[in-house]
Amino acid sequence: MKINRPFKKPVIVFVLVSLLFSAGVIGQDKVDAVRMSELKRLRDELSLNQGFAGSDLTITISENTLIEGLKRLEGLEVVLTNGNILRLTSVDGELKPGAGIIKIGLQAESKVKVNLVLTGRIATGENRGGAFRLPLKITDVSLKNGPFSTVFLRTFFGDWLSPRKWNEFISEVELPSEIDQALQIPGGRFDVQGSMPMVINTPRYRAPLRFAIKSIISLEGRAVAALQVIDGNESRDAGNGSIKVSDPTSNDLNSDSLESEITRLTAGLACQNGLCLRVNRRVIGRFLEQIAAAQSEDLNISLKPGRVRAEEVNAVVKFTNYTDVEGGDGHADIQALNVDRIDAGRVNVRLTAAGEVDARLRGREYGIPYKLSPKTTFSIRESDLPFQFISEGERIILRALPGTTLPFNLRFNFKVAGRTVGFNRNLIVQADQWFRRIELPSFIGREMDLPRRIEIDAGGNYFVTKKQKLNYTLSRLILAANNDSIDIMTNLVFDLK
Repeated sequence: MKINRPFKKPVIVFVLVSLLFSAGVIGQDKVDAVRMSELKRLRDELSLNQGFAGSDLTITISENTLIEGLKRLEGLEVVLTNGNILRLTSVDGELKPGAGIIKIGLQAESKVKVNLVLTGRIATGENRGGAFRLPLKITDVSLKNGPFSTVFLRTFFGDWLSPRKWNEFISEVELPSEIDQALQIPGGRFDVQGSMPMVINTPRYRAPLRFAIKSIISLEGRAVAALQVIDGNESRDAGNGSIKVSDPTSNDLNSDSLESEITRLTAGLACQNGLCLRVNRRVIGRFLEQIAAAQSEDLNISLKPGRVRAEEVNAVVKFTNYTDVEGGDGHADIQALNVDRIDAGRVNVRLTAAGEVDARLRGREYGIPYKLSPKTTFSIRESDLPFQFISEGERIILRALPGTTLPFNLRFNFKVAGRTVGFNRNLIVQADQWFRRIELPSFIGREMDLPRRIEIDAGGNYFVTKKQKLNYTLSRLILAANNDSIDIMTNLVFDLK
């Protein structure tokens, strides 16, 4: 059942799952046909995707961090049609390769209080029909305290004491299949000194990208989501489809062998922190490509007044030929920003640009005064720019290395009294001022609204009548740039406002 229409399933389970893309694949440890099928499906998916080594973005969250976040839902109240209240009292779970369990504690409150525990199982999901779908199954509904008569329980709960009843409504959880992110660059202004002083202004940039969820899996003590960048005309289902599982009844492998193979395939998905993100070079490249294409005037140039040329000439008499800049303006267009490689803590970028300048000149040539407005063009071809990643609190910043410059040449040609006058001016633009702050998206957000009270009407539709904001901050942020990817390692600190 889709989540974008009135909800007729137990909303608690949906919220728990959707809090962080879901808890992934969770089931029980018992080695049986179901367990073997789950392990083989996980192995086959990892083999097909080479352990997600080619994913544009991988997000790994530890079991402890995931459960800690889910526990912030404790206290959620659901008011049933008959006025009885169902309260979420506890959340717990365990993540294992291809299987795990999640337990949800509920307290039903009427004339008496009854405590229930729902044990649930979520299978590996897939992109289908424009959404990421996770099969969900309640395997057990049990009482935590007190003997109650069957008549009383049936009167209060009806068929909801049976997993079958829950599963009629929880056969599938549907999650959004796409995530929108954007890279930000603030506008700027900086001075260029030297033989032709100028002021350069740069516009503000916003480069959006869409990511499709490719897969969500459960591993030992952690859950992993793999995402890929999608274009505007690309199908939402491009990231994933049904995984064909090898015959679960075959005896070619036992569970230990499968888990060993899964461990080998996921060696690159280790995470020693609460949250780890790996951003592939392609993502940075796509962001920079959008910056290059976003504007036709990436540099707006204003020339400062000043003398740019002077020479003493001895003819019959002595002359001082000179050229002054009275002002002028120009612009440059970034034609390409290409990521060459990411290694040793650096991001090596190649920049290509072209521009033109209209200058207002005045001067004297052999005693003859002149006032002209020549136009000149210039180009920058595949100039190397080294970048680095730094952290500012919770923010991840890409910037040109301090001291990085971008040279280009201006050539002026004009005629005065039948004589061609030409001169070059080599300029050095401080690229570290131009690209001083490229703010990467967070990829995981910084807050979300959690429902605290939900009311269900006679038609089975639910309404959130009370919310509370959950903020989560990054703690002990560590960055590493190697092997054509950026690794972001951090811990999450939750704060329920």
